[in-house]
Amino acid sequence: MIYVIRHGQTDWNKEGRIQGQVNVPLNDEGVRQAWEAHDAIAGVKFDAVFCSPLERTRQTCKIAYGGDDVIYDDRLMERDFGENDGVKRAEVDFAAFWTPGSAENSACGESIDEMTARVVSFLDEINSKYKGKDILIVTHGGVIMIMKAYFCGMPKDNNFLEYLVTNGAVTKFDFK
Repeated sequence: MIYVIRHGQTDWNKEGRIQGQVNVPLNDEGVRQAWEAHDAIAGVKFDAVFCSPLERTRQTCKIAYGGDDVIYDDRLMERDFGENDGVKRAEVDFAAFWTPGSAENSACGESIDEMTARVVSFLDEINSKYKGKDILIVTHGGVIMIMKAYFCGMPKDNNFLEYLVTNGAVTKFDFK
């Protein structure tokens, strides 16, 4: 089973700002959410633990998992939004950023296709090395949306935001 935790809340999440690959730490609510994730995975013996190297995921992983045997993988980083980092979501067509083929993707530092390729590369590798084992992944909302599309198929409206999970949420997937 694959357990995936989205990092806890940051001030930028609370303010509705696009974070991308900017290092923004957890706020008090995010720390609380990380402890809730800790409780949700308590008792699971993980065969491997992977985490995005960004600060908010590292903090969440340290609280939720606590072990030192974490593998940091750049493929688990949030999407590079380029010049849109720090911008409030309400000031741009954020939904269009997550719709493949939309013109808004050109304003981002990384296209959905590029992000999907790196996340799928990670998942294919995990499937070949750890199928049938218990894996923990601590990552970002955008990565989890791509993962959900990988396991469940593309969203009906072709927009990945349909698959967005809340901060601190624990999602489970399994390779068939």
